[in-house]
Amino acid sequence: MELRDLRSFIAVAEERHFGRAAARLYLSQPMVSKAVRRLEQQLGARLVDRSSLPVTLTPAGEAFRRQVDEALRLLDDACADVRRRATREAGQVRVGYTSGLGPSLVSTAISALHVRHPELRVQWTSEPTARQVADVREGVLDAGIGWLPDLGTGFESARVGTFAFVALLPADHELAARDTIDVADLVRGEPIVVWPRGPHPRLYARVTEALRRAGADDIVEAYGSVDDVIARVVDRQGLGISPRSWARQRPVRGIVQVPLSGTPDVPVTAFWRADTSHAGVDLLVQCLREVAQDSDLAEQL
Repeated sequence: MELRDLRSFIAVAEERHFGRAAARLYLSQPMVSKAVRRLEQQLGARLVDRSSLPVTLTPAGEAFRRQVDEALRLLDDACADVRRRATREAGQVRVGYTSGLGPSLVSTAISALHVRHPELRVQWTSEPTARQVADVREGVLDAGIGWLPDLGTGFESARVGTFAFVALLPADHELAARDTIDVADLVRGEPIVVWPRGPHPRLYARVTEALRRAGADDIVEAYGSVDDVIARVVDRQGLGISPRSWARQRPVRGIVQVPLSGTPDVPVTAFWRADTSHAGVDLLVQCLREVAQDSDLAEQL
């Protein structure tokens, strides 16, 4: 029986609504619903009556809630004491993140950290992954969050998410109505416009290599940013490819964004110096991992 499932059940019991319970826990509604169903299967009893709104607890659910409430209260008191000690030791943690990650992972992690560890002061700085690596190495930052960091020796890291990509197409293109597009279908016969190499060279190299393997022979590098990629698609100079989190912040009438399959695996990574023991970094990484476990959120990256 998972502690996370018990907390999901208590949140539903108190909120009387799966959606509000999910928002309170920084989880997706399907995850909360699955957690409650897991408990019901493990206990062999129905805990929640889902046939009405607001949802209500069954008699078994009410009895279970009272006992779980008390157990969680004791556990929370013990955890809060340990966290207070840890955050007093941590003080402040300086964290870099790549702005291209979009609002989903970082903003949710910020909110979750503030709720769970209000005594911990977090200083967030947006900068490219390569700059973060240098700043962490030099002690300017305590930790960084980015994709494909070139860490070398002297670092520890943890995977906290996976990057997704979309194709950018004119709305009247023959592929625009698909739910997903395989890279091999995208590259047939038309130029492929990608973002510039400069700010994120390792990401650029990983994606263009995958495009060439799929058969692309005309890859056009945009000049400025994903905005230039979109402009070229609008001008019918080719089809675009972009990280999903970049493109979804720039909706353009007449251009559709279709999820891509067959793209390279690009992990989102938290990293820090191996020779530095920092309680704040430990709390940050734990929170990022929990946030990234939400599959709906991971799909937004």
